[in-house]
Amino acid sequence: MIDRIKKFVFGGEKEREVVSLMREQIGLIIDTCELMKMIIEQNDNAVVGDVCEAEKMGDAIRRDIVIRIYSGAFIPAIRSDFCSLAEELDEILDELEDIAMLFLSIKSIPDELRDDFIRVAEINAQMSYDLLRAFNALEEGGLSDILLKIKISEEEVDSIKGRVYQKLPQMRFENFAEWYFFIKFVEKLLDVSDRIEDAADRIQILNVSVR
Repeated sequence: MIDRIKKFVFGGEKEREVVSLMREQIGLIIDTCELMKMIIEQNDNAVVGDVCEAEKMGDAIRRDIVIRIYSGAFIPAIRSDFCSLAEELDEILDELEDIAMLFLSIKSIPDELRDDFIRVAEINAQMSYDLLRAFNALEEGGLSDILLKIKISEEEVDSIKGRVYQKLPQMRFENFAEWYFFIKFVEKLLDVSDRIEDAADRIQILNVSVR
């Protein structure tokens, strides 16, 4: 019975187009998280432009998704949830672009925090792959295990967050601007996992709605 309902929900041409666009949107998040790993691991600001380009592409995809949904894709009861998911995915890309731009404004990552930041970037990247798996599970099943993995990853970032904030008072900055940009960089880097978890929660809501 559930399989028949899902076939009805996802089986139309317009629905398949939206699903394909959302996979593309999550693919951009995966690519951008991998770029952020390069930026943080290698102090590489050469790929910041690629991050900004991915965010622009994500904006275009989000607009296309919303237009297609309100042109008749999906049954009315779940259209708003799909639109909300598209918006949440776009916000992840926005956040990643902010992190990349802020990286250009800080002199360097302190040695005391480098390992923590690298680990957070690794977790964010892994969570982005799990987010795609979660979205695919709307049709394929097995969502609960993937959501649990995402939750565990987010909890690891939370534990790192506590350690980072304990170290921050010992950091020394030359002026207010340097301090401000660095703190914003830290906040946004640590916020990506929360946003990915929020998107996964939206997928869980959709999973319940299509049953």
